[in-house]
Amino acid sequence: MADLTDDWLRLAAEQMPLGLLAVDREGRVRVFNRVLSGLTGLRQDEVLERPFRKVFDCREPGLNKLLQTLATGREFKDLQPRAIIPNLELANYTASTHAISGEGGRTAGAMALFLPAGRLQELENAVIKAERLAILGQLAAGMVHEIRNPLTVIGGFMQLLQKLLDGNPKEKYIHIILAELKHVNNLISEFLQLAKPGCSRRAPCSIEKLIKDVVMLVESEAYLRKLEIDLAVTGGIPPVMGDGEQLKQVFLNFIKNSFDALSPGGKLVLETAWDRREGFVRIVFKDNGAGMDEETLKSIFNPFFTTKENGTGLGMFINKKIIDNHGGRIEIQSEQGKGTTVTVLLPAI
Repeated sequence: MADLTDDWLRLAAEQMPLGLLAVDREGRVRVFNRVLSGLTGLRQDEVLERPFRKVFDCREPGLNKLLQTLATGREFKDLQPRAIIPNLELANYTASTHAISGEGGRTAGAMALFLPAGRLQELENAVIKAERLAILGQLAAGMVHEIRNPLTVIGGFMQLLQKLLDGNPKEKYIHIILAELKHVNNLISEFLQLAKPGCSRRAPCSIEKLIKDVVMLVESEAYLRKLEIDLAVTGGIPPVMGDGEQLKQVFLNFIKNSFDALSPGGKLVLETAWDRREGFVRIVFKDNGAGMDEETLKSIFNPFFTTKENGTGLGMFINKKIIDNHGGRIEIQSEQGKGTTVTVLLPAI
């Protein structure tokens, strides 16, 4: 298990989109990833497992911020890269140092991150935004439960009145009320989805199985609406780590969006592929429906933005939230009158 963990950590370090350098308690370089290798011009085999001071010719170790962090545990940010690697001039980069704690809280090493200028602030802002969304989600969960209970009572009495007014011209008003109650209930369900944690049930997921499960759910609807589903699922695709139910929800949402954009005789193509170079599994939803204009495309992930008469405007927002929580991303291409292509990319394991 230890070897497997080490392999995972090395793989993660190599794929990070920033420069990473880490030293152990003795000051030997244990991590020097590809990004930092490219920034410094040094090969990884020239640096790894060698003393940091010798590799980078630290003639004044007392002034080196990484070695200060190693010695005292004090961390630094917004540094010039040369404060860590002498003579390294990177005008568009900023650096930070962080202590690595071991057993009993003892310092086990130190690491340095090298980020494009402004990227660190972006990451900090992202953390703040995530915390705010979590608080809003908790508030929403409490509020919607309080709202849903009386709505259930109202709905029950409306259904009773509908039976009592069966055949009466005034029954149409009850029908309108019930339809609006259903719409509000759907909106509440979307709010509850926002309050759910990221990936609460992580496990290896077969994309092929998830796609086929979802297609089974919509085959009858496609038949009734005279729509064609072309399933082009590639075998041999590695699994992804995540919550299978949440991923099925995303796939189902994209399929239903395509159905809504298609006319009878329209076609939805579902494709999967493994991008070995990027390490992502691709799931593509391609329809020849109505498509979207540029303004709609720009706003599609905004909460409460919808072009549907009875839409809540939260479906795409939640889709993005789920895929973001899985470490993936969503790409959308669309043109009015020609259709829409949605690509979901998820990291393979």
